[in-house]
Amino acid sequence: MQTSRSIALEVLSFFDSNGYISSKKVEMAISTLSFKDRAFCSNLIFETLRKRIRIDYELSKYLSKPGRLPVSVLNALRMGALQLLFLDNVPPYAAIHSSVQLIGVEEFRRLANAVLRKLSSGGLTRDVPAHVKHSHPEWLFDLWRGIEYITDLEGLMEYNQTPPLETYYSKSGERAMLENGYVFEKSKFSDLFVVFQKGRPADGIERRDEMEFILQKPGLPIFKYSGSQTARLNSKPWLFHTLGRESLIRSAEEIRASIVGRLKESPLEEFIYYSQALSLEENTLLVREIPGYAAMQMGAFLKDFGIDGLFDGYGYWLLPDSSPLPGYICLLGRIK
Repeated sequence: MQTSRSIALEVLSFFDSNGYISSKKVEMAISTLSFKDRAFCSNLIFETLRKRIRIDYELSKYLSKPGRLPVSVLNALRMGALQLLFLDNVPPYAAIHSSVQLIGVEEFRRLANAVLRKLSSGGLTRDVPAHVKHSHPEWLFDLWRGIEYITDLEGLMEYNQTPPLETYYSKSGERAMLENGYVFEKSKFSDLFVVFQKGRPADGIERRDEMEFILQKPGLPIFKYSGSQTARLNSKPWLFHTLGRESLIRSAEEIRASIVGRLKESPLEEFIYYSQALSLEENTLLVREIPGYAAMQMGAFLKDFGIDGLFDGYGYWLLPDSSPLPGYICLLGRIK
């Protein structure tokens, strides 16, 4: 019978071999576990992916050639390191023993046991590069550091290392949320509810993208694009390990072609561009080159909802704490 740790190891090793995670397969695999074990398994998977860059940095102190280890062995070590360094609710002996038990070959078991014991004694390295401290790829750290509209880079990276909270709409308000067992608080930006623990599915209660929910208020068409999803790294942590600089350029080209095609087919007087990416290519540089359209200010509208976006002359960069979700929005109007 599989355990939460063995399932997590399978998922992480599948990712390394295939470059993606199948949410449906994960849900099927953990469906046999108890509620507590499902939560622990999901946490192991996503936190290992979020903190993998830092974990690999720490493991490299005790591994001469980590890249030559079998994928499953390296991921068992990563899971053990996560539990030792970042999960306070797992005793060190349990983290070490359970990780070693996931490894079948005795030689690798002895290696894992020795490495994890040293890691447990040594703890986290104090002085590390900023991108390692916050477990971000160096290329992305350098990219964001060069964007003047990202004014709190450390805050953004800390946000990306935090499990996301979902927002829900309830047709019947707080009463229905309480009756169906949701643990929540009212959002400071809209009428949605920030959910800390999900309750029972019910009619009239649905998960919503809060920024999109707010942008629907003016009644204008919304062109929503995921793009590279660099503004959604906390909910999609595998992107830390699959994205590259070229991904942003390719994404920008695809988005621009899509927008131009849509407008050619059905011209609009005004529309809102909503980007789930944080790159100049997919935001500022893109919206300024939409033929026949010019950017318009919408700062007053955002302030009505307590959103403090950073205006770049075209659109607004949205960062954690000052907006519901990171991203970029721009109001574009047809040039007369």
